[in-house]
Amino acid sequence: MADDALYVQKGPATLPEMTSAEVAAFLKTSDVLMLPFGATEAHGAHLPLGTDTFEARENCRRALLRLNELGCPTLIGPTIPFGTSSFHMGFAGTVTVSARTLIELTKEICLSLYASGFRKFAFVHGHDGSLPSMMVAAQDVVAAPPDAQVMVLNWLTPLSKVYHTIQTSKQQEGHGGEGETARILVTHPELVDLDQAVRHHVPPEHMRKIQGKEHIKTGGGIFYATRSYKAHTPYGHIGDPALATADTGHRGYQVIAEWIARVIARDYFGKDIDPTEVYQPR
Repeated sequence: MADDALYVQKGPATLPEMTSAEVAAFLKTSDVLMLPFGATEAHGAHLPLGTDTFEARENCRRALLRLNELGCPTLIGPTIPFGTSSFHMGFAGTVTVSARTLIELTKEICLSLYASGFRKFAFVHGHDGSLPSMMVAAQDVVAAPPDAQVMVLNWLTPLSKVYHTIQTSKQQEGHGGEGETARILVTHPELVDLDQAVRHHVPPEHMRKIQGKEHIKTGGGIFYATRSYKAHTPYGHIGDPALATADTGHRGYQVIAEWIARVIARDYFGKDIDPTEVYQPR
């Protein structure tokens, strides 16, 4: 049926799903907010354009559940559905905003929420292409009001340390590959079409620039600006999505959420906890 539900969104509620009175009540207990950064861009014929947006929200949702267990009340803000995705513009449906636009949008969102009473912000990405803009925006936000705090959390670095124990592929998986497909199988299985999955790996020298160990987004010291993702893959993804399972996705989310929660618990709530300890998913 055309009006059937496409997917189910799990709680807890994020800020857009709450009333103003509920947010005001929360602010009596805490001033900490996670802000998810998504994107609208191609991830192959097997995944929806909103993959990064769905992942960003789920990263925060699971981290929030863990923070609740640690006694660290935190709220999830509105998910930003657009990112700097110019290198995906060769694929239909992609929406990109300039780095300048994303920086200004982020700053205005945070200053609006600051006026409500939030003081501590944690930026969580679902699209690593927005990380440079997120970092500049963070600096701009703390330069405005005198007591705002902002951290940018790049979970790709801790995940990369244990990824080999989670995925089954013997080659490097990338954008829209086994790992990302597995995570969407957990959150939005109705939107995944593995019948359309195509195995596509790229030469090691290309993969090194996209997300190899040298790349800054996975803990290295080199940032490679990407001009065109289509130059690396005609499909919009890299890897073997057919290998993905919900179990693999669940374990990946565990690592991401645990690390995010530990950093926030330590830095915003003063908990004696070590985020650098390598977390092994169950």
